[in-house]
Amino acid sequence: MEPLGFFLGVVTFNALVRMKEPIRKAAITATSQAMNLAEIAKGAAYGIKEEVEDIMAEAHYENMKNKMGPLNAYQGEVDQRHTEH
Repeated sequence: MEPLGFFLGVVTFNALVRMKEPIRKAAITATSQAMNLAEIAKGAAYGIKEEVEDIMAEAHYENMKNKMGPLNAYQGEVDQRHTEH
């Protein structure tokens, strides 16, 4: 029984050595794809961040415009002049 155990150990070790390169290639491919996915996610997050910043800036402008009170009519004239050009 002992020679059979030794033989199975040698066969198992040999199989693991032979499988090392394909497993390594698969791990590299999986890691590469994960890194690409992370890069895409970063780009999407950056786009969302920019959009939220734009919305916040426009909301801030609207709040400032509303706080001006009587000057709103004058601001409307200024805004019209800028859009006419």
